[in-house]
Amino acid sequence: MKSAWCLRRVVIAASLTAVIPLSLAGPASADPITDALANTTCSYAQVTAALDAQAPVLAKQLSYRPDMQRNLQQFLAMPVDQRQQSIAQQQAANPQLQAILAAQIGPQVVQVANTCMNY
Repeated sequence: MKSAWCLRRVVIAASLTAVIPLSLAGPASADPITDALANTTCSYAQVTAALDAQAPVLAKQLSYRPDMQRNLQQFLAMPVDQRQQSIAQQQAANPQLQAILAAQIGPQVVQVANTCMNY
């Protein structure tokens, strides 16, 4: 049982290689995950501080992945329309994976995106 849990965590962590926001948006363009990620005004430092406080497991996964850190920094530096386009492209590339990730960690990501301005 423990090995199945570990395997699932490894698969989830490996699936996050692009960047957390790009791999979590749900299928609808007006869903809360997409809205929160595309419209956040938070800096990378604010997002990582919010992750540390509110989603420590995700923060730890991010800390082990310099490539994900760079991708997240680049994503947050994009204008809103480019973020929306990037999210849509990621959704189209693998909708099943997006749905799984959104269900598993989407609520945490929305919480971080909606509160990161407090950090």
